[in-house]
Formats: sequence, structure tokens, C-alpha cells
Amino acid sequence: MTLPPYDPAHPGAYGAPSPGDPSRDGAQAPAGPRSRRRLVVAAVVGGVVVLGGAGYATASYLSGGGTQPEEVLPGDVLGFVKVDLDPSAGQKVALGSLLEKFSDVDTEGDGDIRDQLLQPLLELSGNELDYAADVEPWLGDRMAVAAVPADDSAAGVAPVVALAVTDEGQMTDALTRAQEGADFGFAVRDDFVLITDTQERADDIAAAEQTLADDADFAGDREALGGDQVALAWADLSAAQGIVESQAAGQGVPEDVFGDAQLAGRVILGVHAQDDALEMVGMDFGVSDVGTPSGEPTRLVQDLPEDTLAALSASGVGDSAVAAWDQLEQSGALAEVEQPFAELGLSLPDDLRAMLGSDLVVAVFGDLESPALGARVVTEDPEAAAQSVDALLGSLEVGAAPVYSFGERDYVVATDAETADALGADGGLGDTEAFRAAVADPGDASAIVFVDLAAVLDQVVAQGGEAGEEAAKYSAVEALGMSVAGTDEGSRFVLRITTR
Repeated sequence: MTLPPYDPAHPGAYGAPSPGDPSRDGAQAPAGPRSRRRLVVAAVVGGVVVLGGAGYATASYLSGGGTQPEEVLPGDVLGFVKVDLDPSAGQKVALGSLLEKFSDVDTEGDGDIRDQLLQPLLELSGNELDYAADVEPWLGDRMAVAAVPADDSAAGVAPVVALAVTDEGQMTDALTRAQEGADFGFAVRDDFVLITDTQERADDIAAAEQTLADDADFAGDREALGGDQVALAWADLSAAQGIVESQAAGQGVPEDVFGDAQLAGRVILGVHAQDDALEMVGMDFGVSDVGTPSGEPTRLVQDLPEDTLAALSASGVGDSAVAAWDQLEQSGALAEVEQPFAELGLSLPDDLRAMLGSDLVVAVFGDLESPALGARVVTEDPEAAAQSVDALLGSLEVGAAPVYSFGERDYVVATDAETADALGADGGLGDTEAFRAAVADPGDASAIVFVDLAAVLDQVVAQGGEAGEEAAKYSAVEALGMSVAGTDEGSRFVLRITTR
């Protein structure tokens, strides 16, 4: 396949590699769906820059400009997910940097990411469209799936697919033929085709005066998220709650059937590349905080040994567990479980607060085939809390008796004495380069997850076999980290997969 003639009106079409382009064998980033198209785009643009391809063509390709799905979707969207295969120059270069580290990963035969995203939709729709023959020739590099309110629909919502179009004539011909065997409507707005369940709805959506990009909530959430994103998801949970209530009322469901449970607020999630990591950032605005960690920072994870394989640390879990228990109890969901716990001598939910404490960390050490496990918990009465834990573990018959140790304000429970000693001592995990690169703002995080992927992969490689050979292809991966921190309006989480 050779590079197509450059068309300034459709710069995304300039992303196919020539047969001699070494980026054809490039790898995908370690997270996300397999996508030769998306990642090869990054490699190609890097080659263009290196070769000194100055001028209008290169500038247009690198810009990543043009209409976005949120600029053609209506302003009353309840939620949407979009993928941008023509992102900004910075994202293309960052993806190219990641590609270089995974040259052994073979993505041949996996197909274009657009194929992977749209083929299931074609199959579900029951129409006779063939992706390669009927869709690929006109499909651009941006797409989104959204939900909009629909009073005339049994579900109260209707799906909308927004696809960037490079050839409107071919698109119109293909979709018109598809309408002969399937009931749907489509309409064009700017450089996108909007596809939904009826032609009337498609026309209304295309003619909407306010778009999602004009919506103040979405615009503010998008600005708060920041950064260039190759994928984005957003949902207005408060608006969705209205749909749920109206549907329940229409079906004769009592108003109090959901108790105090309410959808509220908004959430947004974005994925973008860095030179040495793939990062996902999410934020919520006004969403209920029941069951989520407290706003106080968690400290224990950073004191773990440097050779920790994996760890989960969170503050305020005891209080969150009690709040969740109270809600479940009010709904009657715990009627059959309270008695068994009472027979173990547990007084719930108060013992939950003591067992889980104000700060806790659970960690894994050693060999994957026979890992050592343990937890450290900060709590007001460590020995009483440990007794409750021992009663619960004893009822589960988990195997060998656990080992305990105690401090003034904390207790440790582990599978063996060596692990208990390691958990009780002050280690240096938080000072390691891998931890600092993977975990965003650990000093402010109320919850942290860390996995030493390099150590895990090295163990799998050492075991040999097909699994070892496959793991070796991803040997550039270093760690996975996630942190959750409070904001003025909700919480923010950052998940990273880093490379070495």
C-alpha cells in the first residue's frame, strides 16, 4: 500500500504507511484496544518530521485541528464517548515515542481501530453493510457514540453515532442502501454524519441550535480535565436521573423504591499519551461520596518495602464501609447476613470501622506462584480490631493461621512472620523511581494503587513457554499506578502505565 495523494481537506487520510515504512511493525501502547491505525499514525508523523517535511502538508497533518464530535452533537446529550485518531501534534509524537519501545509487538491482522469499533455496531444493527467495502472508503478519523433524551422511546433515551466523513457522496450512497434493510435515520452536520434510530430524530439533532460544545457544564468539565485527549468520555448523571424517574413512574414503580439512591453530578474521563507513559485521568463533579475514600491522604503505601509487587492503600475506609453498611441496612439487603456475623462475635457496623481503620494498605510480595500477602491498618484499638479480623478469617477457613503484630496505633496481619515484619518496618517504596513515575501526587492522594509490572513480567518471562514469549514483547513496561484525590467539587483519579 502506498501513501495516497495528500488532500488538504482531509489530512487524516495521510496516515497510512508505505510498504517500506518501518512503523508498519510498530507496537501498540500497553493499554487500550489493539490499534495499528492509531499508533502507526504517530510513527508516520514522527518520520515526516525527521525527514524535514516542512510546508503546508506537514503543518496541516500535525495540527490535529478540525471539527470534533461534541461540535455536532446536540446540547442535551446525557453522555458520550469519543475517539480521536487525528489528535494534536504533541499526542502523535508521544505515541510515536511509546511505539519505539514495543517494536516486537506484532499488530498485523488486528485491523483498523475504526473497524474494531464499528464492526460490532454493524453486526448488531442487522444491516448488510460491509465495513471494508461500504464504510471504510468514506470514514474519517473521529467518531463518537452518545445518548440523548427521547420521550417517544420505550427506554427514554436514543443512541446517536457521530462519524467523521471524508466523502459525503460515498457515505450517502452506502447508508441509503443500508436503510433498505434496517430502520434508522442519518443526517449530515459539518464534516460528520449523525446516525440514530429515526430519520426525524436525525434531522432534529443535525439542526439543533446548541451543541454539546456549547453546554457550560461540559465545557467547564473539559477545561478542568485539561490536556490533549485521544479518547474522552463524559456523562451528566443528574440528567440521567430524570430519565430514570420518568421511566419508573411510567411503569408504575413506587417513587421510594430506590430509597435515597440518586444519580447526581457529572463525570469525565480522558486518555492521552506521554513520552514514557499512557495516562487516564478522570474527574467527578457533585457525585455522591458514599463508599469513596476520605479526603485525608493515605501514608502507609510509601513505607512499604522497595520490592513490593503490588499494593492498595486508602484512607477513611472504615468510615466509608460504615456509611455503605447503613445504606444497605436501610434497604433491607442485609437481613440475611447480620445473624451469621453476630454469631462470630462481631458487632457491625462498628467493628468494620475498627478493622478497616483510618488508613490501611494491602500488599503482595515475592513469587507469583506462591505470593506472600499482608495488610497494615491504622486504628484506635489495634488488638481489638485484630481479634475481629481473626474471627472473620477463621470462619472463612483461608488456610494457615495468619501472623499478627501490633504498634501503638496500628496492627499488621500477614501470611507469615517475615512479611509481617516487612509491613511493620519503614521501607522506601515511595522513594523509588518507578513509584514516583507511576503514582501522581502521592502526598495528596486518599487512595493509591501500585503494581510493579516490570517485576511481574520478568517473572513470567523467566518461567518460559508461550506466556513468557508474549510477556517478553512488553518488557519495556515498568509500572502501573493510580491515585485518587479530593477536589473542591468531587474527586480526581489518575491512572498511569509507565515504561522503562
